[in-house]
Amino acid sequence: MTKLLSSLGLTLLLAFTVTGCELYFGPTGDDGPNGGGGGSGGGFSCTQDSDCAAGCYCNNGTCEEAGFCSDTQQCPEGFHCDDRSSCVPDACGADSDCLAGQVCTNGTCTTTCVCSNDREAVQGGFGYCDEARSTCMPGTDPAGSCVGMLTCTTAAPACAAGEVPLILDGCYTGACRAIAQCDAAPACPALAHEADCLARTADCTPVYTGNNCRDPNGAACTSGSANCTCESFTFRTCDTRNASRAVSTVVNGNGDLLYNNY
Repeated sequence: MTKLLSSLGLTLLLAFTVTGCELYFGPTGDDGPNGGGGGSGGGFSCTQDSDCAAGCYCNNGTCEEAGFCSDTQQCPEGFHCDDRSSCVPDACGADSDCLAGQVCTNGTCTTTCVCSNDREAVQGGFGYCDEARSTCMPGTDPAGSCVGMLTCTTAAPACAAGEVPLILDGCYTGACRAIAQCDAAPACPALAHEADCLARTADCTPVYTGNNCRDPNGAACTSGSANCTCESFTFRTCDTRNASRAVSTVVNGNGDLLYNNY
């Protein structure tokens, strides 16, 4: 009989351990919202840790499992053992007090997502990526964005191929960011290099300046000239392509349209 009770006790202990906050034995006679003692299991809504069953904590309004404990050493890094014998996030005063993938909200580290660039953060439903902490952040990137309406007259900085200038509050910040790490696809005119424009032929079209362009009679080509041929071409700008736009456009030194390549 003793062996049977010991086996039963071990079985219950294992079940209690592996099932996290789905299994909770509250004080006798306590009718909590989970019907068994104060708190809901993983996935339920909450406003504070005590709204969740033991083994769970409140993260961004949802109960999540972190495990049971008898002391803090049994909890994951960044967590401590509370009076419910549950691992809960440590208190924080700043985002830097939290682990990667977490931000400090009202003194508690809450989970956002892990990222390596702004695009991943936006795909995760957040504003930008704090690359130093590999953490998805809410709000607007204080360093600027690859997209945005310009209201300032300051000139764009000279960015290397594969980069675009950053915009903040309607002005260029003077910094550049790799296109692959942008929060959203930059507008075609922001692509200052031919290779970057050609990589976006689905929605962008390169505009070239034709050098020494002549018509069949040897006269310099102007707007409306037919059958022009040019000695060489220089990338001028990247334009937005639509149904009426060509794959590429050639203009003369004054910007007059010479011909389109479809």
